[in-house]
Amino acid sequence: MRLNYLQILFMLVIMMLASVVLAQDWSTSTTPFIGVWQGQWSEPRGYVYEARATFQVTNMRTFKGQINWVLLKSPRPEEQSKLGLTGIEFVRVTYDSISRVLTLEGYDKMDPHYILGLDKYKLIVAENAEVIGGLTYNHGDWQGKFFLTRIK
Repeated sequence: MRLNYLQILFMLVIMMLASVVLAQDWSTSTTPFIGVWQGQWSEPRGYVYEARATFQVTNMRTFKGQINWVLLKSPRPEEQSKLGLTGIEFVRVTYDSISRVLTLEGYDKMDPHYILGLDKYKLIVAENAEVIGGLTYNHGDWQGKFFLTRIK
Protein backbone atom coordinates (compact mmCIF):
# COMPACT_ATOMS: atom_id res chain seq x y z
CA MET A 1 0.00 0.00 0.00
CA ARG A 2 1.41 3.34 -1.05
CA LEU A 3 1.20 6.34 1.21
CA ASN A 4 0.11 9.58 -0.33
CA TYR A 5 1.64 12.94 0.52
CA LEU A 6 -1.09 13.85 3.00
CA GLN A 7 -0.57 10.63 4.95
CA ILE A 8 3.19 11.21 5.04
CA LEU A 9 2.70 14.82 6.13
CA PHE A 10 0.26 13.74 8.84
CA MET A 11 2.74 11.15 10.17
CA LEU A 12 5.54 13.75 10.22
CA VAL A 13 3.39 16.21 12.16
CA ILE A 14 2.49 13.52 14.72
CA MET A 15 6.18 12.58 15.09
CA MET A 16 7.14 16.25 15.57
CA LEU A 17 4.46 16.76 18.21
CA ALA A 18 5.57 13.62 20.03
CA SER A 19 9.18 14.79 20.03
CA VAL A 20 8.14 18.16 21.49
CA VAL A 21 6.29 16.41 24.31
CA LEU A 22 9.19 14.04 24.96
CA ALA A 23 11.74 16.86 24.97
CA GLN A 24 9.63 19.04 27.24
CA ASP A 25 11.62 21.04 29.78
CA TRP A 26 10.11 20.20 33.16
CA SER A 27 9.40 23.52 34.83
CA THR A 28 9.87 24.18 38.52
CA SER A 29 6.09 24.22 38.89
CA THR A 30 5.92 20.51 38.00
CA THR A 31 9.27 19.53 39.52
CA PRO A 32 10.01 22.11 42.22
CA PHE A 33 12.58 19.86 43.88
CA ILE A 34 15.03 19.81 40.94
CA GLY A 35 18.25 21.53 41.99
CA VAL A 36 20.80 21.62 44.78
CA TRP A 37 19.81 21.69 48.44
CA GLN A 38 21.57 21.81 51.79
CA GLY A 39 20.40 20.92 55.24
CA GLN A 40 20.53 18.51 58.11
CA TRP A 41 19.32 15.08 59.20
CA SER A 42 18.93 14.12 62.85
CA GLU A 43 17.33 11.45 65.03
CA PRO A 44 16.52 11.10 68.74
CA ARG A 45 19.51 8.96 69.75
CA GLY A 46 21.87 11.80 68.86
CA TYR A 47 23.09 11.26 65.30
CA VAL A 48 23.34 14.44 63.22
CA TYR A 49 24.47 14.69 59.61
CA GLU A 50 24.96 17.66 57.32
CA ALA A 51 23.50 17.07 53.87
CA ARG A 52 23.94 18.45 50.37
CA ALA A 53 21.35 16.92 48.04
CA THR A 54 21.06 17.13 44.26
CA PHE A 55 17.95 16.06 42.36
CA GLN A 56 17.77 15.74 38.57
CA VAL A 57 15.42 14.67 35.81
CA THR A 58 16.78 11.54 34.14
CA ASN A 59 14.19 11.05 31.38
CA MET A 60 10.45 11.00 30.84
CA ARG A 61 9.44 12.02 34.36
CA THR A 62 11.89 9.79 36.16
CA PHE A 63 14.23 11.37 38.64
CA LYS A 64 17.41 10.57 40.47
CA GLY A 65 19.26 12.08 43.35
CA GLN A 66 22.28 11.88 45.52
CA ILE A 67 22.87 13.06 49.04
CA ASN A 68 26.38 13.94 50.15
CA TRP A 69 26.56 13.38 53.89
CA VAL A 70 28.95 14.62 56.60
CA LEU A 71 28.73 12.98 60.04
CA LEU A 72 28.51 15.85 62.56
CA LYS A 73 27.47 14.07 65.78
CA SER A 74 27.30 10.49 67.00
CA PRO A 75 26.15 9.19 70.39
CA ARG A 76 28.66 6.33 70.18
CA PRO A 77 32.13 6.89 71.73
CA GLU A 78 33.79 4.62 69.14
CA GLU A 79 32.50 6.88 66.31
CA GLN A 80 33.88 10.16 67.63
CA SER A 81 36.95 9.72 65.39
CA LYS A 82 34.59 9.57 62.38
CA LEU A 83 33.07 13.01 62.93
CA GLY A 84 33.61 15.10 59.80
CA LEU A 85 33.86 12.08 57.50
CA THR A 86 31.73 11.88 54.36
CA GLY A 87 29.73 9.45 52.28
CA ILE A 88 27.24 9.54 49.42
CA GLU A 89 23.77 7.97 49.29
CA PHE A 90 22.13 7.49 45.88
CA VAL A 91 18.34 7.76 45.92
CA ARG A 92 15.39 6.94 43.70
CA VAL A 93 13.01 9.87 43.57
CA THR A 94 9.26 10.10 43.03
CA TYR A 95 7.13 13.22 43.33
CA ASP A 96 3.39 13.75 43.62
CA SER A 97 2.71 17.30 42.43
CA ILE A 98 -0.80 17.37 43.92
CA SER A 99 0.22 16.49 47.48
CA ARG A 100 3.76 17.95 47.05
CA VAL A 101 5.15 14.73 48.58
CA LEU A 102 8.70 13.90 47.58
CA THR A 103 9.61 10.26 48.25
CA LEU A 104 13.23 9.15 48.26
CA GLU A 105 14.60 5.67 48.67
CA GLY A 106 18.29 4.97 49.12
CA TYR A 107 19.47 2.17 46.84
CA ASP A 108 23.28 2.46 46.85
CA LYS A 109 26.05 4.29 48.65
CA MET A 110 29.71 5.20 48.50
CA ASP A 111 30.69 4.87 52.13
CA PRO A 112 34.38 4.10 52.62
CA HIS A 113 34.20 5.09 56.31
CA TYR A 114 31.07 3.08 57.20
CA ILE A 115 29.09 6.07 58.45
CA LEU A 116 25.89 5.65 56.40
CA GLY A 117 22.84 3.45 56.15
CA LEU A 118 20.34 3.51 53.29
CA ASP A 119 17.12 5.26 54.26
CA LYS A 120 13.61 5.98 53.03
CA TYR A 121 12.26 9.53 53.07
CA LYS A 122 8.76 11.07 53.01
CA LEU A 123 9.20 14.79 52.48
CA ILE A 124 7.00 17.78 51.69
CA VAL A 125 8.08 20.46 49.22
CA ALA A 126 7.04 23.91 50.46
CA GLU A 127 4.76 25.95 48.21
CA ASN A 128 7.56 28.44 47.59
CA ALA A 129 9.85 25.54 46.51
CA GLU A 130 12.62 26.83 48.78
CA VAL A 131 12.30 24.30 51.63
CA ILE A 132 11.87 20.52 51.77
CA GLY A 133 11.32 18.65 55.00
CA GLY A 134 9.90 15.56 56.59
CA LEU A 135 10.55 12.21 58.20
CA THR A 136 12.78 9.27 57.39
CA TYR A 137 12.40 5.54 58.01
CA ASN A 138 15.45 5.45 60.30
CA HIS A 139 15.54 1.65 60.68
CA GLY A 140 11.76 1.45 61.09
CA ASP A 141 10.88 4.04 63.73
CA TRP A 142 10.20 6.96 61.33
CA GLN A 143 11.90 9.33 63.77
CA GLY A 144 14.60 10.65 61.47
CA LYS A 145 14.09 14.33 60.63
CA PHE A 146 15.40 15.74 57.36
CA PHE A 147 15.18 19.39 56.31
CA LEU A 148 16.72 21.08 53.28
CA THR A 149 16.83 24.60 51.83
CA ARG A 150 17.47 25.40 48.17
CA ILE A 151 20.90 26.73 47.26
CA LYS A 152 20.62 26.42 43.42
